[in-house]
Amino acid sequence: MGRDNHPRARQQRKLQRKKAIRESYDRILIVCEGSKTEPQYFEEIRQFYKLRTADIQVLPCQYGTSPQQIVDFAKDKCLETKQWEKVYCVFDRDDHLNFDNALKSAAAKDKKFKNELHKPIRFIAIKSIPCFELWLLIHFDCLTRETHRDDLRPLLRQDGRLPTYEKGQWGNFERTRHLLETAYSHATRLREEQQRHGRENPYTDVDILVKELTNLIIN
Repeated sequence: MGRDNHPRARQQRKLQRKKAIRESYDRILIVCEGSKTEPQYFEEIRQFYKLRTADIQVLPCQYGTSPQQIVDFAKDKCLETKQWEKVYCVFDRDDHLNFDNALKSAAAKDKKFKNELHKPIRFIAIKSIPCFELWLLIHFDCLTRETHRDDLRPLLRQDGRLPTYEKGQWGNFERTRHLLETAYSHATRLREEQQRHGRENPYTDVDILVKELTNLIIN
């Protein structure tokens, strides 16, 4: 067998081709707490920007709805193929007792595993306090007072916002896309408020993931 046809040489050439193709963007796995609202929102972004399903995969957690189950499922799906550069775990604070432990668990997995290109895989928690609907609301107004998840849907339905909003509704990205810069600014303000006052509610990191997806450059 010639040296160029050796299995190890063929594998090396295959990895080099993959590396060349992937240089301009990261492959991303997104695991969400909800079965509809969150995965549909991110799937809508993927479709709008024509991001390939082979490179951007959005999945609802199949282990349950607790933050730790989301982190565990994301890890297991990631290690099935090791084809990712980044893994995002999207979950809410709500009333989950293991919320803080899940954040620590996700942080402990960051760069712990390597993908098939032998690069460390980023493992990133995307939290919302109290829940994902806060991200939609701050496209319109910056809510800075502590709030409960049950209060957010009525606020979203007020005139001038999303009057027909329902959980699991398709089209929320399209309805709010023109206000992304406003939402980014408000999310930054909430982080600054948290640092300044030590107050965790309200808070969201969803802007970090949305920026990641909307800024991807696909050659």
